[in-house]
Amino acid sequence: MDDHRVIFSGSGGQGLMFIGKLLANLALDGYPHVTFLPSYGAEVRGGTSNCQVVLSEEPIPSPVVDLADAEVLMNQPSVDRFLPRLAAGGRAFVNASMASAAGGNVLMIPASQIAQNLGGVQAANIVMFGAYLRHAHVIGRDKALEGIEAISRPKGPEAAELNARAFEEGWGYLG
Repeated sequence: MDDHRVIFSGSGGQGLMFIGKLLANLALDGYPHVTFLPSYGAEVRGGTSNCQVVLSEEPIPSPVVDLADAEVLMNQPSVDRFLPRLAAGGRAFVNASMASAAGGNVLMIPASQIAQNLGGVQAANIVMFGAYLRHAHVIGRDKALEGIEAISRPKGPEAAELNARAFEEGWGYLG
């Protein structure tokens, strides 16, 4: 794969910047060129925010993603704005707990409900990250899980355990 372009979008506070940065950091070992481009709405928490990540074997002329190979969309405004920017053959991962979309290239995942059932709706982003990584084949499961656990550990053992379980739920989600 020469390059991989992904858009993460949702409401501020849903952790989309977190998983975008996590992807970019995890990819540094496998891709010589990585960009992370954040975009915040008028309000950081509650406003719409998104980030764009590009992983490439070649120099990246622009970090802006015009057509995405993958999209992780956490709410309806994100679906409405970014689903039209999904490349042919791309795949969108939509939080079915907060949005709806249709199409053969859309995987509906009730991420907020799954995370709530695990004990913390704040882990919905990690559920989505697990599902996305399973299908995107850009970072291996074990490496991603190590990264999630390392970045979650400072928040306490409960957060690390919740995020690890959320990732596994997302990774195993078959729709």
